[in-house]
Amino acid sequence: MIRPWVRDIGAELLHKSSLLDPGRLARDKLTITTFHRVLPERELAEYPMPGIAVTPEELDWLLALFMKHYTPGTLGEMATRFALGDRPDKPLMAITFDDGQRDNHRYARPVLAHNGVHASFFVVADATEHDQTLWHDRVAYALRSALLRDRSRTESFLAGLGVTREDHDVIHACVTALKRMTPEQRDERLNALEALGGGAQRPAWDGMMTWGELKQLHSEGHEIGSHSQSHAILPLVSDAQLEQEIAGSRAHLRERLGFEIESFCYPNGDCDARVAAAVERAGYRHAVTTRYGINADGTSPFLWKRCDMQSAHARTLAGSFSEGRMLLRLSGLLPGMT
Repeated sequence: MIRPWVRDIGAELLHKSSLLDPGRLARDKLTITTFHRVLPERELAEYPMPGIAVTPEELDWLLALFMKHYTPGTLGEMATRFALGDRPDKPLMAITFDDGQRDNHRYARPVLAHNGVHASFFVVADATEHDQTLWHDRVAYALRSALLRDRSRTESFLAGLGVTREDHDVIHACVTALKRMTPEQRDERLNALEALGGGAQRPAWDGMMTWGELKQLHSEGHEIGSHSQSHAILPLVSDAQLEQEIAGSRAHLRERLGFEIESFCYPNGDCDARVAAAVERAGYRHAVTTRYGINADGTSPFLWKRCDMQSAHARTLAGSFSEGRMLLRLSGLLPGMT
């Protein structure tokens, strides 16, 4: 792993020499960015996984940078233009938001409007229908509470998952361990963890976007896509459940929203040949993974790679915004340096 200060100096030198210019590196490629939560500082302080969030101010800075160097828009629009051979001087970029949480409407929407940018929002059908906390957020909230409430019993619980206090990010390690389980096994462990934490811990400001908010986003030019029915890890589910997660979620969203759903986002980015084939069979036109990189001609439209956007990717070790640092991230070249 390259040291952060070496990375920062290298990024600035490459940027000043124009070697990171997207017009050179990405002119014939499709860049897709990934966001999750957009939270102001007061809510970010309460959220147990701040690494997957940006503030509205950071999002505004990032969108201005995207507009300077790229032609940004929804996945549906940009993927179609890319397939038709459109190669503008400012390379094509699709902007995506995963999970469909309420903060995307409350905080991301006005920033997108201010910058005149449209994006794709991938939502989980069941979570939207019932305002359910997604399972990885349930893990994060419950684990933080359980460690404060009964550290000894919680550490024993974690040891049963192969997670120890030596893990740099205990929440991430716990989520990773639970991802490897079947949905039934995961729910059993998650219920036990929530019991250790004293019950569900989601703060009042958190939750999912409503159907009305999703319709509003669509009416304003944004795209709504499916992130499955329940955010299951798709390679681990049966054929019957796979059909419900993929085709069933598309039908569910179409019925509730009143328009076609053309894009899919694999939960956790996990897919294999069986899952990708099910997405194509269900009638989607595009699907995105979480595999890092940018997309060249010949990339399957059901295996698009993305560059995830986090606060740390936009800042130097000293904490200042860095255009070179972000362009290095968007280059798709050196994931170990980002």
